[in-house]
Amino acid sequence: MRRRVMGKTGTRCARLNTHAPKMPMDRSGRSVDVFNMPSKIEATRWLTAKLLHQIQILSCDLCEFTVWDVPDHCSPFWRLYWHDKRGAEIGLAGKTVPIRPGVLFLIPPNTHFSSRLINPVRQFFLHFLVEPHYRAAPDTVFPLRATPAQKDCCRRIVAAIKRDTSDIGLSLLSQTLIADALLQLPRDGWAPRFEDPRITRAAETLQRNYPAKTDTRTLAREAGMHPTSFIRLFRECTGHTPLAYLTNLRLEEACSMLHYDEATLDEIAEKTGFGERGYFTRIFTRGMNCSPARYRKLVNVSSRLRPGV
Repeated sequence: MRRRVMGKTGTRCARLNTHAPKMPMDRSGRSVDVFNMPSKIEATRWLTAKLLHQIQILSCDLCEFTVWDVPDHCSPFWRLYWHDKRGAEIGLAGKTVPIRPGVLFLIPPNTHFSSRLINPVRQFFLHFLVEPHYRAAPDTVFPLRATPAQKDCCRRIVAAIKRDTSDIGLSLLSQTLIADALLQLPRDGWAPRFEDPRITRAAETLQRNYPAKTDTRTLAREAGMHPTSFIRLFRECTGHTPLAYLTNLRLEEACSMLHYDEATLDEIAEKTGFGERGYFTRIFTRGMNCSPARYRKLVNVSSRLRPGV
């Protein structure tokens, strides 16, 4: 196999844009409280199904790094790292955390961290989105000691990438690994998604119509609430104000398009609801710590797994 040697910003990304079937419900049609189910195995099965329904994989690849010195990473998506040996570390909140072999590193969205390479390493990574949101403390990473099943899953994914395959097996293995890792996080960090049907409806409206102009007052009126009360409850349920939630949706789609679409920045700005390119660039740069053009170069667009291919 021809190895891909990556420098500071070199990554070759493959898209796995997949959604699993909807989460099953109980006989009355209501969603299930997985933490109060009688069987731990059954609860795990239900929770895994729920998370799989809401996982969207943005990129999955295997890279060899000779340089990985980046002063500030930040993205609106989750990151999962798996390294084959010692040699890399990340800086977080004034602390240095080594990335060790046999450990899955989960990094939540909007986490600021630096990276440094001491010796060349091979990195398997996944970038993905997940709903509901996880309310991690600011500047938090989760080093998770991999189980034998997770190690086997990583080996199978890496083998599939080496074969340069993009079949359903790679997609399902990646989703399984992500769901299994997320199940190891403290359960109280997950933002309740159905605690108030008015906020659920508002969030779903934003998810469907994120490119359109949205007025908080309109959302509040549709929810039958005063705007101030609506914004407060929306933040309690989602961890964001409606405007911040909408901006994150647009940034997520912009990142996806910059990864895998050949559209111009003007077209991306228009399609994601930012409208004018200058405004899009300002918001993107503030949220991602690099311009859209720079981000597109960093991710090194791959056509291996584009949607519809």
